[in-house]
Amino acid sequence: MRILLAFFLIGAASLSLAQRSQELRSHYGEPDIERFTAAPDIGLTVEYGSDGQACQIVIERKQSLLHDKQAEKYMKPEAASKLIEEIATPAIRGLEVNTLLESMGCAEGRHQEYENVWISHYSDVCVPLKPERESRATVVFKRQACPISPYAQIHK
Repeated sequence: MRILLAFFLIGAASLSLAQRSQELRSHYGEPDIERFTAAPDIGLTVEYGSDGQACQIVIERKQSLLHDKQAEKYMKPEAASKLIEEIATPAIRGLEVNTLLESMGCAEGRHQEYENVWISHYSDVCVPLKPERESRATVVFKRQACPISPYAQIHK
């Protein structure tokens, strides 16, 4: 009986140790990065600028925060493109300025630069028969309040 009571008390104490979002926000303030579930198997991670608006967005298959890098998960390119259309509409993007395609072995990166945003798609082209071949897509906004992105460094 004492053992059962001890397990119950330890279990109850461990549940109260888990931090809830509101508790963390009240203690540390608003987050500068958040992850959302954009589709049942697709996560959307957003980094905010000093003005509270989105600066960098990563679209990728949902996985645990602490995941094995070798266990790469892929998504359909159409799923990522649909989300990008919702996040960075043509009106937000502005005119297309530049396009870059980089390919290294099976990895391919397609980068499009617009007046107000960079959009990139990363794929494994060695799996052409599989519909799930895109590892991630990114949207990086060009705004004063956003941290300096690697894209800005390259295109100076």
